[in-house]
Order: sequence, then C-alpha cells, then structure tokens
Amino acid sequence: MCNGKNNPTGLLLAMVAGAALGTLVGLLVAPNSGKKTRKKIKEKTKELKGQAKHTYEEVADKVKAEYEQVSSSISETAGHVADKVSDEFDKYKDQISAKTAEETKAIKDAIKDQKEK
Repeated sequence: MCNGKNNPTGLLLAMVAGAALGTLVGLLVAPNSGKKTRKKIKEKTKELKGQAKHTYEEVADKVKAEYEQVSSSISETAGHVADKVSDEFDKYKDQISAKTAEETKAIKDAIKDQKEK
C-alpha cells in the first residue's frame, strides 16, 4: 500500500483502526461489569461506524473529483489532438491536390505537345 508517496487515506484508515483497537483493549481490561462493557463496546462500535462512514464519504468525494479532473483533461487533450490531426490532414490534402493538378497539367501539356509533332 505504501509506495513512497504520502497516502492520507491509508493514514486515516490506520488511525481509525488504531483507535478502534485501542478502545476495544481499553474496554476489555477496564474493571466494569460485562453488561456495562458490552454497552460501551456497542456505543464505541456505533461511533467508529460513523467515523468510518464519514471517512469513506471523504475518500469517495476525493476519488470522484480526481476522476472528473482527469476525465476532463483527457477529453480536452483528445480534442486538441483531433484538431491538430484534422489541420495537418487538410494541409497535406491541399498540397496533394495542388501537386496533382500541376502534374495533370504537365501530362496534358506533354500529350498536347506530342500530338502537335
């Protein structure tokens, strides 16, 4: 998971997992009755579930924003590439048409010259 870059999502998940584990250990070794311990575990579970949901929503929002940015960038780049290709095609098409017209005229002139001889 760690690739040498800052990973805020991984850090956040590790913190939540650490908090959950620490809470669980603390509850289990605390001098409380079983009923009270189970109640505390249930409350902490609800709290951690809420934190996990919040973390998930933040990560999902980040991923969605990154996806939209990358998708937009790719679309924009593809548009520029398509425009460039189209422009180059038109340029070469015009050059080929002009050269073909020149060669056609030269051939017609050569045929005309041959007929006149």
